[in-house]
Amino acid sequence: MKKLILIDDHKMLKKGIETYLSENSDWTVCGEAESLEEVEPMLSTLDVLPDDSVVAVVDLQLKGDGKNALASNGFEAAKILLNHNIPSVIFSSNDTGACIEKAMSAEVGAKGFVSKCSDEQMLLDAINMVAVGKTFIQPDLVASFLETRSLFAMLTKREQEVVKLIETDITNEEISESLGIKITTLENYISIIYDKLGCRDRASLLEKLHQ
Repeated sequence: MKKLILIDDHKMLKKGIETYLSENSDWTVCGEAESLEEVEPMLSTLDVLPDDSVVAVVDLQLKGDGKNALASNGFEAAKILLNHNIPSVIFSSNDTGACIEKAMSAEVGAKGFVSKCSDEQMLLDAINMVAVGKTFIQPDLVASFLETRSLFAMLTKREQEVVKLIETDITNEEISESLGIKITTLENYISIIYDKLGCRDRASLLEKLHQ
């Protein structure tokens, strides 16, 4: 059996996906959640057999989320699914290169990424690809994803950590505390990052990463 999990707080969207899949594929919805807190309890009640193929479709912004896309609960939901050996397809309107890069990282572990601006067939294609162990990124999002990855490739591991914390919109003082370094050391890292990426300030850095 092909069984799908839907993690999204938009009821009409979930209903639309379920209806489309029932009419155009062999996939059936076996579990739903609207918030991060509902994911584990939902997984514990799933009626899934060892031979069943299970894939989850996850929105990045779930019920109770803030406005920062890169700190969205959908990433945490994908991590939980990964721990349960359930591959996930991120289905989100937050389709910047930075969001795709984080979603597809080893830490989060998503296997697919599709924009909510795409059509239902694109999502079905992603689900089918992920179900057989492949990865899928919506074709017209690949360039943005690769550009973000190439930007990060220019940075050292520590510089990448600094950028990821900057993206969460916390202060320099909070970043230095999180990394266990002096504020002057952090400011030196940030200056080097700006030089490498051709940015003037924090705002221009975020704009470049979110293109």
